[in-house]
Amino acid sequence: MSSTETSTLLDYEADEIVDIALSRLQEIGVELIEWRELVYGRMDVPLVFQDYSYLVPDKCVAEVSAALTELGLPRTPPTKFNISVYGELETQGHFHRITRKTGPTSQHIGIYPRSFAAFADSELEEKPPMHKEFSRCSPILVPTPPAVYASILRLMLRYRKGQAEMFELRSDLSELIGYHLYRLEDGYIDAYNDEVWEGMNMDQRVSDAIQLVRSWSADGLWRTGEEWMGDALAEYVRTGDDKYLRHKPAS
Repeated sequence: MSSTETSTLLDYEADEIVDIALSRLQEIGVELIEWRELVYGRMDVPLVFQDYSYLVPDKCVAEVSAALTELGLPRTPPTKFNISVYGELETQGHFHRITRKTGPTSQHIGIYPRSFAAFADSELEEKPPMHKEFSRCSPILVPTPPAVYASILRLMLRYRKGQAEMFELRSDLSELIGYHLYRLEDGYIDAYNDEVWEGMNMDQRVSDAIQLVRSWSADGLWRTGEEWMGDALAEYVRTGDDKYLRHKPAS
């Protein structure tokens, strides 16, 4: 691609650049899985896109990164600041810039090895892509809601309380519970404000959320050996205490 074409590509809107890039990756046979912000958006979390994150087969990460570079989307190495804030959620990714501007406000396509989030084929569904309303891309793989929660809980087991990754994962989980399970318009409520709690009918919202999580258990949607996740998530939904999430029960 010539420098002129590269310049033209980076003049497009971010979602259009992502569309062109994903279409190219699909043309060369790369299996893409939406991850993090894109999936959270499907689960009612309001989105202000900075990065568009995707999982690809581990063996394809280098190939995908090279293809994005060839399209004129330069790879951005992780900064010390981002590593300190996001840990492996930063270092495991290959980030390719999709904006002319650099620095904290730049946007990227983030490519991660599929093994990092560890979704099974049975936990994925084909859906129209989330990044753009009218896309040239073929359907893309998307994890089911129970699989999203299970992946977060699985990742949380890797890290100690206080690590950067744990802060980020807890933040993701809190948003998902607020918007997706409690169905709160703002995703948050002051649990110590009785008037607001009653006005938002939170007891019923919590009860409905617990019932949904338990229905996933009843339907056998947790992996063998991970059935504890249903109980742990239900308790976290009920109490807000993450002690239930950080330790896999002894067999």
